[in-house]
Amino acid sequence: MPVTQILAALIGLYFICGGIAILNDRKVMTGMMQSLAEQPLLGYLGGVLAFAIGGTILAVHSLWTGWLASFVTLVGWVALAEGVLLIAARERFLSIVSKVNLDGRFGTIMSFAIIGLGGVLLAASLL
Repeated sequence: MPVTQILAALIGLYFICGGIAILNDRKVMTGMMQSLAEQPLLGYLGGVLAFAIGGTILAVHSLWTGWLASFVTLVGWVALAEGVLLIAARERFLSIVSKVNLDGRFGTIMSFAIIGLGGVLLAASLL
């Protein structure tokens, strides 16, 4: 199985799990953002993890040919940027991101959109 399909499947499963997590317990998901803001070590470790994941994706996959390969590469760049921001500008970055309200209709729509996108990635990875 080519690298693009493997990464697309993993990202798709991650999106599906993340969307379900938001649907199941929005208060915990919101609380995690607060914990990252209040506990610098957690924010730093989260940044290191995001940086490592994004960097690893880009190290093995930096292709802009076709929508699936481009999306996988884009996810790598977004994860890398998130890691950089969490490490270098945690408070400012989290003050912006924490404004996203997962309660109510927006959170539900966002959850289903993330789950749907994950399903599309997973399905495309199997073709």
